[in-house]
Amino acid sequence: MNKDKENKPKVTAKEIYNYSPHENAWTEVCFSGNVVELKVLERKAHNNLSHIKKLNKHEYYDTKTGEVKQYRHEKREKNPVRNMNRSFEKLRQLINTNFTGAINELHITLTYSEKMNDFDKASKDFKRFWEKLHYYYPDVEFIRIIEPHQSGSWHIHLLLKTIKYGNLRIEQKEIETLWEHGIVKIKKTTGYDNVGAYFSVQLKHHAPIAETIDKQHAKSERLLFYPPNKQFYGYSKGIAKPIIFCTTYQEALKLVDEKYLIYSSSMEIDLEYENADEKVTVNRIHRRQYNKKRTRKGE
Repeated sequence: MNKDKENKPKVTAKEIYNYSPHENAWTEVCFSGNVVELKVLERKAHNNLSHIKKLNKHEYYDTKTGEVKQYRHEKREKNPVRNMNRSFEKLRQLINTNFTGAINELHITLTYSEKMNDFDKASKDFKRFWEKLHYYYPDVEFIRIIEPHQSGSWHIHLLLKTIKYGNLRIEQKEIETLWEHGIVKIKKTTGYDNVGAYFSVQLKHHAPIAETIDKQHAKSERLLFYPPNKQFYGYSKGIAKPIIFCTTYQEALKLVDEKYLIYSSSMEIDLEYENADEKVTVNRIHRRQYNKKRTRKGE
């Protein structure tokens, strides 16, 4: 058996507790509507691979041991679940930037009366529907998400808002006439203070940005229905983008109020070899989420 294969490390992720990032740790800050998210990476501040110096595309120099070693070039397998989770994180932030549970917003579900397995056709059907809707309501903006049922049949979620603040009302019968393909459901977003979390498939209630292995793969079977290289969500020109920038953890904490903290978690990413003594901690990831519409109990 190939020794390299025998010693190939396994990537593991586990939740850790009582972890406090270094004040200079690299931190990504995302402002999206009522919600502020911090993602803190220990490795950006304390790089475990700083002793590795690349010599060429095949070799590197290990300053700790003084050895010249060869890279193991392996074809990386695409992980559709991981890629989709990243897309849902971006979607959640985009939704929260534009939809805050106000009275000028609607959540519309467009379904098919017969089974629809063609993603491209569902996308084209929505485009035609939007052209007609926008003709009658020219001051509205949207975010749409094409999602499969467990059977693989597609349906469409549409978040709609008026540009001018006002009570948005559209009759169900009117939407059904414009849609033409099946049943339509309409409801308000009022009462939701984290609209983006509601639409993020891999997220669970009360832990909106958790990334444990079980939660990360909770709906992996459904995610596999999405065709590769297809954009499962889209939005109109007037939709605003979240404000995202990088700073230190110390500076990031100055931008938030701890009374609005609703969630925090820490994960440790390790490389584990057959020999337990060779375990290497690659990174620690700390996440915090604040919501200006909520405060912790007792505050």
